[in-house]
Amino acid sequence: MTTKESGCGILPDFESEEFQRWWNAVEEQEERQRREAAAEEAREAALQRLYDAIDANLSPHLKAELAAENETARVTPKQKADFAAFRTLCTEWGMPYLPAAPQAVALFLAEGDTDAVRRCKSISVIHRAVGESDPCEDVLVRAIVRQARNEAKVNSNQEKA
Repeated sequence: MTTKESGCGILPDFESEEFQRWWNAVEEQEERQRREAAAEEAREAALQRLYDAIDANLSPHLKAELAAENETARVTPKQKADFAAFRTLCTEWGMPYLPAAPQAVALFLAEGDTDAVRRCKSISVIHRAVGESDPCEDVLVRAIVRQARNEAKVNSNQEKA
């Protein structure tokens, strides 16, 4: 790209053909990206309409089975309370709580003075209930839960002795 010899000499010659070709290429690329994004949104909307139609057609035939699935996936008040405490900690630390990073769960479990296994299960249940991946499946979280279980066994054995 050529530069004008006026001023500090680092600005391009905005009137040159070379600059105009570059600028036109930039604008074409941006327009292409806008069209691709709009097409992707349209594909996603069409796919969601298909999913909704499948749900609408299958659901009436699966009422009892869906009720049983919903019952097993029901979130208890204690799980809601555990998750509320987790949400508070994440907010204080500036971390997302849904979906949560395994490190956020590990911090929550490590800071807690109550049942880490139960609290971990609560976070897991909420994530699965809303269709997010389970951060409690991470090796770091599993290690903390394992340590909590081991400590509970040791404490239980000491109380018996």
